[in-house]
Amino acid sequence: MDAYLKSLESMPSPYLVEGQLSEAARRGKALFHSNRVGCSRCHPPPLFTDCRIHRMGTPPSRYFDNLFDTPTLVEVWRTAPYLHEGQYATVRDLLIDGRHGLRPEFELTEAEIEDLVEYVLSL
Repeated sequence: MDAYLKSLESMPSPYLVEGQLSEAARRGKALFHSNRVGCSRCHPPPLFTDCRIHRMGTPPSRYFDNLFDTPTLVEVWRTAPYLHEGQYATVRDLLIDGRHGLRPEFELTEAEIEDLVEYVLSL
């Protein structure tokens, strides 16, 4: 099973432009890896996961205790809905409504959110 899983290759994202990041995705990449936003602390390349367990910051439910493995973001463009109970239909919803990974005092502009979403969907 391990050999089979290692043999799988990810599919290129349909969000790429001729196999490359769009201009918006390049801006999003800079945000993703910046100290200001810090997504890459838990989702570092090349797997875009740190393979660790984290407290999500979302309220625990009757089914989950709020501790989760960091999922990979590779091919996240085709794995909706998001989060442990699938409560967010889009990556944008996860960032805006779920405040995933964003400290309470931290705000992104609308353009920054769009750029960050574009980058994440390009992985």
